[in-house]
Amino acid sequence: MKKTILAIILSSTLFGCNDNKADVSNSETATYELTLNSNWSANNFSTNFPSNRHFSGVIGLTHNAHGGIFELGELASAGIVEVAETGTKTVLTAEINNLQNLGKSLSTIDGSGITVEQQSITVTFDISQDYPYISFVTMLAPSPDWFTGLNSYQLFVDGKWVESVDVSLNTYDAGSDGGLIFTSADDPITPPDVITLLTSDRANTDFEKGIHYLNSLPVTTITIKRLN
Repeated sequence: MKKTILAIILSSTLFGCNDNKADVSNSETATYELTLNSNWSANNFSTNFPSNRHFSGVIGLTHNAHGGIFELGELASAGIVEVAETGTKTVLTAEINNLQNLGKSLSTIDGSGITVEQQSITVTFDISQDYPYISFVTMLAPSPDWFTGLNSYQLFVDGKWVESVDVSLNTYDAGSDGGLIFTSADDPITPPDVITLLTSDRANTDFEKGIHYLNSLPVTTITIKRLN
């Protein structure tokens, strides 16, 4: 009888451990590390390359299917325009706060930018199964209204958290300024155009449909890695 009871206890303990492991791998929440890597250099994008090239601070959010912050072919919000033109986060942060108040977003993703001397930055964020998407943007600076980023990328797929993924990012024109090169003077577009993949004449930049016209090199890539 004692042996039978001991066997039941051991069996329950083992099954409990397996259940806990499953709970961890498919837990309600997860923490991720996002690394933004720059390919923007004089060697890679030589046409009118600005000497003080940098990226503004990263700003974004985790959200549900209704919380994206930009869409190709749609008008940019005031917050996206502000980031794309100046690198400032104030208006977009307010828009993200509003999405959170409406129940469309869980948390804000807020990180530093890539300075002139840097090639990458890293930011961490928390995410949940109810808000499994991430979106973020950062300005190519200096530029008229050009930005790169990610919109509505899902990290909980088929009942599992994505462990690690690399993504190439396009470069976008926010449609609010008509400048042709990185250091163009302000040239507001009224009414504004929709968001497009950055494309220009070869004399102005190396971009065509958001990537390098010759070798399809993206200006940035990201690596997203699950921490727990």
